[in-house]
Amino acid sequence: MHATRGPHEPLPIVFLDIDDVLCLNDCYGGADALAAVRGQHSDAATVLRRIFARQPARVLCSVHDAMQGRVRYVISSSWREVFSRAQIERVFDAAGLGCVVSSLHPQWSTPVTQPRLTRVDEIASWLRSHHRGEPFVVLDDDFSGGSLAAIASDPSHPWAERVLLCRVGVGLCEQHADAILAALRRPCAALSSRR
Repeated sequence: MHATRGPHEPLPIVFLDIDDVLCLNDCYGGADALAAVRGQHSDAATVLRRIFARQPARVLCSVHDAMQGRVRYVISSSWREVFSRAQIERVFDAAGLGCVVSSLHPQWSTPVTQPRLTRVDEIASWLRSHHRGEPFVVLDDDFSGGSLAAIASDPSHPWAERVLLCRVGVGLCEQHADAILAALRRPCAALSSRR
């Protein structure tokens, strides 16, 4: 018999960007998704069904399945600045990624600040406040995640081998899955300042 997991059980964390990781903006983009969830798009169902590219969505699902659903997602995308949690959940559900919705971390997004922080600083801020030693991986792209590039190539950084930058216009690919799973399964020291 499987133990039930509570909403606050510490599980490995995926910091998830959306544009150029899942949404390649080749058919529809964030503005279309926002219009769709607000009821302002003439074909909302099609937009939401097709908002994420097939291959990146398949890769994310395969990682989720390989982890047996024992993972939490934190949205680090700029989408969190304009979408509510309920709207994000609707987008992921309609796009066939309900696994993300059912596994959103209670602290579901990195902080939204004015002025805006760099992606690396947003994630570092979230980790300082909420990290309890869980393994984690950062999925971003080489444009919006530019502030993460130095980490991705620095083997001495505490986040070494935990940052994966997708190519703009390509998104998550099959060859990323092993690196993601390795990061999620590799123990991690607590980075939190809380006791």
